[in-house]
Amino acid sequence: MPESTVPAPAAPLDPIDRQIIAALQVRPRASWSTIAQVLGVPDRSVARRGNELIESGRAAVVGVTGPSRTALAFIRTPPNSTRSVLAGIAGRADCVFAYALTGDWQIVAEHRVDDSELAALVLDELPTVAGVARMSLARVTRVYRSVREWIPDVLTADQRSALGGPPGQRPRVVPESPVAATVVSVEPDITDADRALLRLLAEDGRTPAAQLAARTRLSENTVRRRLGWLETHHYSRLRVVVEPAALGFPSEAIVRVSAPPRLAGELIAALLTHSEVRYLAALGSDADLLVHLACRNNEHLHDLVSRSPWCALAHTIEVDHLLVAEKRSGRLRRADRRGRGLY
Repeated sequence: MPESTVPAPAAPLDPIDRQIIAALQVRPRASWSTIAQVLGVPDRSVARRGNELIESGRAAVVGVTGPSRTALAFIRTPPNSTRSVLAGIAGRADCVFAYALTGDWQIVAEHRVDDSELAALVLDELPTVAGVARMSLARVTRVYRSVREWIPDVLTADQRSALGGPPGQRPRVVPESPVAATVVSVEPDITDADRALLRLLAEDGRTPAAQLAARTRLSENTVRRRLGWLETHHYSRLRVVVEPAALGFPSEAIVRVSAPPRLAGELIAALLTHSEVRYLAALGSDADLLVHLACRNNEHLHDLVSRSPWCALAHTIEVDHLLVAEKRSGRLRRADRRGRGLY
């Protein structure tokens, strides 16, 4: 994993590169030839561009391993110490993302943590990170949209459908069960060989089946069959790590939304119709939500949190602009000489 440095704003990609990354977001292990056919671009061009995007670090396809239950830490820091605290939080192995924000809480970070380890994280570990002045932690009790489910408005509906994904950003049906559908255990149903495959996918989610077979001493047919099973049963949590700004969405914000319980389900369904919603989670109940938005510009962001129909369903809306993403999807960010975000 690359070392973290002071990141610079991500430079936008050209339209074809954006489409290639958007195709990977729909189907992370799609072949370059499949993507080329869907985009109507020559195979060699897509293969060259796609490999360059991944080899350069502009984008990464990775799997997430470890506990699937998460908690969000909101942290306050003394003046002039936010960058160092952010780096300390992001450097933890259990940290999924770490962002510096405007507003009262200078940092928000997501941590993978099982119930048995939650007390130690809250009472013993995070408070000892140098520079943490005050901390509040909220357990994520349901994820309505994860980053791996984010479908930005880059491809057409027909292109998304041809890749095997939904034609648009479909609202997920709000379940009545209190257990989040996205929370799975990685222990009971999988074999040691499955765990080995998941570890390799965490390093590079596009590792060819032949290489996976060689490194796990399985046959290619077995690898393909197990990958399909792991994907179907939500154990293979592949996602594309990329700066939203590179796709044309440079204005990001973390939004805390509260709602009367009787309107919470309707509010969640309304939020899920927006492609700008990268992440939507309930913190303890559906009446307390955290939303990560990625918009084309600040005017777009302003209108989304001011004039969208869902705003009328909310009790309070608190917007903090995202200043620095030190870590996304478990990957530390750095910048190249051109200021491009790398993973």
